[in-house]
Amino acid sequence: MIRVHAEAARNINIAAEEMRNIPRLEYIIVLGAHVEGTRLTLALLERTRRALQYLQENPETKAVLSGGKGTGEAITEAQAMYHYLTEHGIKGERLILEERSTSTAENLKFSLDLIGLDHSVGVVTNHFHVFRGTAIGRKCGCREIYPIPSRYRSWRLLIYIPREILAIIKDKIIGNL
Repeated sequence: MIRVHAEAARNINIAAEEMRNIPRLEYIIVLGAHVEGTRLTLALLERTRRALQYLQENPETKAVLSGGKGTGEAITEAQAMYHYLTEHGIKGERLILEERSTSTAENLKFSLDLIGLDHSVGVVTNHFHVFRGTAIGRKCGCREIYPIPSRYRSWRLLIYIPREILAIIKDKIIGNL
């Protein structure tokens, strides 16, 4: 079990190394995270800010905003990201909403179903989550996929990193990775 945890931690580190050479991409997929009512939580805000930055730097890129509506959410995660990005100057025609997903695996599967597999794609998510996001995208059949990390500065990293390691193990066992 310790070896499995070490391997998962190493994979998170490898994804961090891949982040340095992000080309101009046709699409980015922004993975959803919990919304409180209609308000972006810190994790989702950081992801959406990183998407905003990438979209401003790459005006030809389109974004798939991926995330359904969970408990305590007044709107879908995709709608919350859409509002933030359009309020910050990104045109709505560059944004595609994927509003059915309830997990990372569904985020990637449903988003790739919308755009197809023959595109260059970036996965925007928190830095501790990029390995799993890109690995699931590859498993779904996307050949050209890159991690686009956002930072997450909170004491909650102490919770999220071990949780992410367990999620990697779970996704490996059930065949998502």
